[in-house]
Amino acid sequence: MTTSAQRPARPEPSSTRRRGEALQRAIFDAVIEQLGTVGYAKLSTNRVAAAAGTGKAALYRRWRNKDELVRDALRDLLPAPPEIPPDTPLRDGLLILLRYLNQALYDSRGTAFQAVAAAGDEETAQLRVLFHESVTVPCERGVIELIKRHGGAAPGASETAIAAAGPAMLLYHCVSGQPKSTDEQIESVIDDLLLPLIARR
Repeated sequence: MTTSAQRPARPEPSSTRRRGEALQRAIFDAVIEQLGTVGYAKLSTNRVAAAAGTGKAALYRRWRNKDELVRDALRDLLPAPPEIPPDTPLRDGLLILLRYLNQALYDSRGTAFQAVAAAGDEETAQLRVLFHESVTVPCERGVIELIKRHGGAAPGASETAIAAAGPAMLLYHCVSGQPKSTDEQIESVIDDLLLPLIARR
């Protein structure tokens, strides 16, 4: 008869429980995936926890509510604004900035920001403010700086209005459910809308 002392010890199961940054990454990934599949209104902490392979308690230890969770997930997703070297030609600089805005809207795992924008209620107001402050405003500031470097606005035009026009076109394109803007579409916005309003040297 084999005694317990003679039995080989069972190997301890390897822990697959994630903590710290690994758990946060899984949660953020789950939030973005859920935004793309069920939308903001149907997104729930239950769904996110299940998709991330964790429990609701792990979420509520970090975020008080769904809005805070989605806000931090979207902030983590946003690309940093590009630096435009001083010697960059005007058209090239505008293309860099509008491509950046387009990337933030679409390449950030597809439909996450479209889902937030489409919700259109008070709950998502702060999330739209987040995108505006983190992406749209830096883009517009970059456009204004380019305009000033290259001769300023044409007579009768406003640098602020010119800077807002390009991003507004791409934002409307996204919010209305259209696919990602192509380079040809972005170049058309620059050539047909923005450049005629700039008094280039």
